[in-house]
Amino acid sequence: MHSLTRAIAVALTTFGASVVGMALQWVVPAQVLTEAKGTVGAMAGLVTLLLALVLGLLIWTAFSVFTTQQAEAQSLGPVIIELDVILEQYGPEATRGRVGLREALGRSRKRFFGDVKHAPQAHTFEETRATMHWMNTYFDSLSPPTERQRQLLISARDLAKKFAETQMLMTRQLSNPFPPFVLVVVVYWASALFFGTGLVATPNVVTVCAHLAGAIAISSAIFLILELSQPYSGVVRLSSAGLDRLLQVLGQGDAKNIA
Repeated sequence: MHSLTRAIAVALTTFGASVVGMALQWVVPAQVLTEAKGTVGAMAGLVTLLLALVLGLLIWTAFSVFTTQQAEAQSLGPVIIELDVILEQYGPEATRGRVGLREALGRSRKRFFGDVKHAPQAHTFEETRATMHWMNTYFDSLSPPTERQRQLLISARDLAKKFAETQMLMTRQLSNPFPPFVLVVVVYWASALFFGTGLVATPNVVTVCAHLAGAIAISSAIFLILELSQPYSGVVRLSSAGLDRLLQVLGQGDAKNIA
């Protein structure tokens, strides 16, 4: 379900809880409601505190996922450029490695950002293992005749390993940024809060509009949490412009070598 659809569902649920609370005023005796206002107010304050703390924590967690992905994605750029330059300096024997690097980067772009037909795809340990196996096999196939090339090969191995490990870390961080059940509990708390305040509120246009505004505020917080925890899809997303430009630069380098 899309994050916007979930946010709308949360808004309808919480606002509906307040409407149910106001409707019960026609059933519950007025004296009972008057006597219960103090208790309901105290419980509403407790739930409000819990809701504010957990919502703030979830937003901070989701924002951390977003900024961490952004920082790690940006850190890969210099690694890829340096690896490509080292392979270029190694000589024509490393041309296949440069092509493989560009192809691996293209697969990463498709996996993280998706394409016209596919959404972002999950990363598996099998894929990381296959990448590591290909890199080890490729580097083992090279036989550097000079000390300079041996040093370049060692550096290329380290950078390629860092590239693969960072990608795996990025994808695993996205698999479960926070337990989904936490959002269910938060929505339950919000519904209970709106039900209680609706039960003791005076039904009028201003009260209904206030509860509607509060429901929208809760749903917007849920929307932010869902969007920030999925930084490669949705409305709030990381840009693929830097990765696309990097692929273009590597492609130009390959074309120059072929020419």
